[in-house]
Amino acid sequence: MRSHDMRGAAVRRPHPVDLLGAFALDACPPAETATVRAHAIACPSCAAEVDALVGVAYGIGSTNTAPPPAPLRARVLAAAGAARPAAPAATGTLLDAYTIQVAAFGGLLTALTDDQWFLPSGPYRTVHDLVVHLAESDHLVAAGIGVAPAAAAGRRARPTQVASRRWRHQTDGMIRTIAGADGGLLARPVPLAGAPGVRKPLVEAITQRAFETWIHAEDLRGTLRLPPESPPPDHVDRIVRFGLALLPGAIDAAGKGRTGWVRLRLTGPGGGAHAVPLSSARTATDDGPVAELELSAEGFCRLMAGRVTPAETGVRIRGDERAGADLITVAATLGCD
Repeated sequence: MRSHDMRGAAVRRPHPVDLLGAFALDACPPAETATVRAHAIACPSCAAEVDALVGVAYGIGSTNTAPPPAPLRARVLAAAGAARPAAPAATGTLLDAYTIQVAAFGGLLTALTDDQWFLPSGPYRTVHDLVVHLAESDHLVAAGIGVAPAAAAGRRARPTQVASRRWRHQTDGMIRTIAGADGGLLARPVPLAGAPGVRKPLVEAITQRAFETWIHAEDLRGTLRLPPESPPPDHVDRIVRFGLALLPGAIDAAGKGRTGWVRLRLTGPGGGAHAVPLSSARTATDDGPVAELELSAEGFCRLMAGRVTPAETGVRIRGDERAGADLITVAATLGCD
């Protein structure tokens, strides 16, 4: 492709194929971005290459990482801060868990062979169905904060390519939008996945997105026969608190609401003690708990995601066993994946 400069000399414009790498890294100016996007829609081979390049970009640094030397880290952060002021702490902390899980999930998608896309994964019939489900769950939040849907795929695009592109487009859009968010956007109510009619502030919904992305990455690891991976302890704690905020209302909805509260002792990384009212109409009081439950924090997260049963968590109940059993049974129905 050619145009002319002010002196009439021919100037070669790069072909869209030459820009795929820069496009995958979002390094093209607006005009070139539009050109590459239009070309990829009509060219399945280039669309597939963009998917692969984006997957590599997401996956870089998600495995075999090591902390940088302290002097290097300080110099890099100082230079970055001078070039661009840091995002508000709340936004940065909020995005940390989600971006880590998106990178891990994207890396696993990139590693899939064509045949593996159609293997069972977790509770889903195929990996493809899992990715479609995750993209649909993400869409509830993405649409709520104004992320535009992905461009239509070409007629020759395979279903697996369509699912992968939609998921990557939405996660990238959410991360970019939230990174520049102010308090108003973070407080905006958006739908929660798996809970029809329930809307929560974005600051809570994005925690659910991190939770679900991790759980489905675990599903993929099972399919690929890879060892499980645990989120960082502070991310486990955030997931736990998200679920516990929903639990009293869920206990009421299950017809098991009652007076009193339960002390939930979660062990291991991300653990701690939590006072859980047995009804949304109640709060923990100075009166002692009616029961105490003890299990691992990660086990409680997997329980809320429906990946283990109450018995498989090894939970120990002291005091009112019925109250403790009601709490743990309802927690297993939250469907927070």
